[in-house]
Amino acid sequence: MIEILESFQPVSHDAAVIELIRAMMDGRIEEVRPRLDFSKETGAVYPQVEEMLGQSTGEVTDILLRLTQENILEARFFDRLIFCPSCNSMNLRPSVRCPKCGSANIARGRVFEHFACGKNGLEEEFVAGGKYICPHCGKQLKFLGTDYRSLGVNYKCHTCGGLSSEMTIRWNCMKCSLTFSDEEARVRTVFSYALNEQSRNWLIFDMGYKTRLIEYLRRQGYEVFEKAMVNSGLGSGATHTLDILAKRDDGFLPQVIGIGIAIGINEENIGLDEVFRFDNKAYDLGIHDKILLAVPGMSTEARQFARRQHIKSLDMKEMETLLTEISGNPARPLKFIPFTFENRGQLLKYLRVQGYRVEENARVTGRSGAEYTMDIMAYFDDGLFNHTISIGILADKDEISLEKVSAYDTKAYDIGIHDKMLLVYPALSNQARRFADQQKISVIKSVSKANLD
Repeated sequence: MIEILESFQPVSHDAAVIELIRAMMDGRIEEVRPRLDFSKETGAVYPQVEEMLGQSTGEVTDILLRLTQENILEARFFDRLIFCPSCNSMNLRPSVRCPKCGSANIARGRVFEHFACGKNGLEEEFVAGGKYICPHCGKQLKFLGTDYRSLGVNYKCHTCGGLSSEMTIRWNCMKCSLTFSDEEARVRTVFSYALNEQSRNWLIFDMGYKTRLIEYLRRQGYEVFEKAMVNSGLGSGATHTLDILAKRDDGFLPQVIGIGIAIGINEENIGLDEVFRFDNKAYDLGIHDKILLAVPGMSTEARQFARRQHIKSLDMKEMETLLTEISGNPARPLKFIPFTFENRGQLLKYLRVQGYRVEENARVTGRSGAEYTMDIMAYFDDGLFNHTISIGILADKDEISLEKVSAYDTKAYDIGIHDKMLLVYPALSNQARRFADQQKISVIKSVSKANLD
């Protein structure tokens, strides 16, 4: 049984968001730029997008972030906003403070040092009568490098007299009067957003072929999951992520389609490695109906491997052809009819109501060339796959033996049937039951042998 742990619904599939992406793809919006607005808690707004999507600043910001995470947009630094850590106000006044005593009574200028007495101070302190006179010893400073030297441009605190190359920044909140350091401030980086050009081909595919395929699957009664984290509980027990997983459970036998998407880099066709990785995941999850959508296409080697592994591979041209062909197929929503079995006739009627084409005593040729007669063959064509179910009927006076179940499974294997079911009376032996479980054969017991006729 396929267990879906989690699935991801891309924000890019929202109708309004699709219109935003299209506007950026065709150049109507070159870049989504914020406008600073200190009256807002966020400090910045995106008026153009907010109006287009009809959503708040917070919602739009979240959408832009998620589009970035989906690699559809790229975020560009726009500004760094500072907020009061107490009241979140942006109405702040910066002040420069002495790092030693915290006083704001500081000045900035060139600093002199008098060699004779060691006095140092701002240049303005040494100016008197148009000459440089040491304010400490009163001597005239005539020659730079001989009488005095310049220590460069620094800050001097008039409160404690300390010199420093850097001052401390403190912020004063004009709303709540809190004074705080730069490190204590709440900081938010604001971004502008542009289209990620490397995703342009993906977007053309995603908003076109992929969307049409998902819509078709839903019309055929499938439940569709994107970016589905799946653990079958079988195989290696590993968790895999499938681009698309489609499930259709009519109450009789679940149908599962695994769909992979491979986008070539720089317009190159995808190679064997991509096909192998997808096939390995599907095999480990026990998924037999597999589709690989390749953009723009596949290498010859990759296509040959996909064919051998029974993967339905589609390039962009083939996708267009297929979607055009199946677009006119009627919608077939699920009919939730409880499955109850009392006789063979009820089973056949149930299958037909659910859209299956049914053949009794069907003559089928296996891959070995042998011809078999199968009790019931049920076919369901969803436009993508012809799902085939083989239903065998086994009855005996005593329990059904392993040999009979094995013989049925051998026929189904030679025909290439994955979905197998047995109607049995009275029951399977313990060995036969274990074998049926191992071979993934569904078993339904009849209440009487007559009901199987």
